[in-house]
Amino acid sequence: MSANGAVETFEIERKYAVTEGAELPTEGRFAELGFTLDAPERTLLEAAYFDTPEAALGMQRVAVRNRLGGKDEGWHMKFKGADGSRELLWPHAAEMPEGLRGEIAQRIGEAELSRVQLIARLRTVRTVTRVLDASGSWMVELADDRVASTNGLTGAQDAWREWEAELAPDASLDLLDLVEPLLLAAGATRVRGTSKLQRAMGRPPIPVNDVTGAP
Repeated sequence: MSANGAVETFEIERKYAVTEGAELPTEGRFAELGFTLDAPERTLLEAAYFDTPEAALGMQRVAVRNRLGGKDEGWHMKFKGADGSRELLWPHAAEMPEGLRGEIAQRIGEAELSRVQLIARLRTVRTVTRVLDASGSWMVELADDRVASTNGLTGAQDAWREWEAELAPDASLDLLDLVEPLLLAAGATRVRGTSKLQRAMGRPPIPVNDVTGAP
């Protein structure tokens, strides 16, 4: 646990746009690569996102949310980097934790902290399937997300479906390269540069035209 009372994690994931009728590759396709699939688990995630109206945090590639449901329920501060995302997590609470408030103030100043407000709500029905190696250890986690969002500043609503492939801690990055062709063959399009929050705020996903070597 860090000095601000948060638990710190790091995640590496890839995001894919898919149509409503798309289906994840079958277990047989993964078996060809030497993998098996764990039983899928469905979870409802409800998240409230916070920033200033001018996106002072967003411009620094920082997202703040309070999320209910899932394995990491609570208050999050997420930092997007070129090689993955660093995340600080505090337990769920009705009020924003002081440690999180301090982290925000360090980045945008005390005066701007008072202007941080609810900017979006997301409701995600997530179905998670883990890709296992021969020993039964999970290597990649596949999330099939159906998302409904409300822009807290304009009231605009949106809905979409996306897949995420998240690498297990300490697993080789090559595993995402192995899994990706199966997802593309199933009709997925790899996208980058747009989180769920950015989509909710009106920024469309950016297709990765040349996946080879893409960040």
